[in-house]
Formats: sequence, structure tokens, C-alpha cells
Amino acid sequence: MNPHLKELAGNLLTAFRSDLDEADQRRIGWRRFQPLHGLTCEALSDPLELVSGRMEAVVDELRAEIDRPQIEFQTACQAR
Repeated sequence: MNPHLKELAGNLLTAFRSDLDEADQRRIGWRRFQPLHGLTCEALSDPLELVSGRMEAVVDELRAEIDRPQIEFQTACQAR
């Protein structure tokens, strides 16, 4: 996972935890917040993975469009 996203998830968790009073913070402890950190990281990375996959598909389509005319042009030149 992107280190920036891990840091962002940590910052979100710290901000959430700081909203709790001290007694609740001690009672819950950092260890119990780790699953929340993992879920936050996952929630932040899922949209990026989706966009990345879509971008790869678009790039593949563009490459296919670019390669096709070159092949047709080469074939036409060779026929002369």
C-alpha cells in the first residue's frame, strides 16, 4: 500500500481517537484500533485500485488503436 495512504489512515485514526475522553482511550488502547486502521487503509486504496484498473484498460485500448493503423499502413506500403 502507498505509504502516503497509510499515513493518512493513521492520521484519521489519531484524530478519531483524540475525540474520545482519556478514560475511553486508555480502556480501548491502540491495539484494538488496529483493525480500524486496516479497514481505513483498505477503504482508501479500493477507489485508487479501481481507477488504476480503468486507466490500464483505457491505455490498452489506446495502444490497440495506435497499433492498428500502423499495421494497416505498413501493409499498404508493402503492397506497392
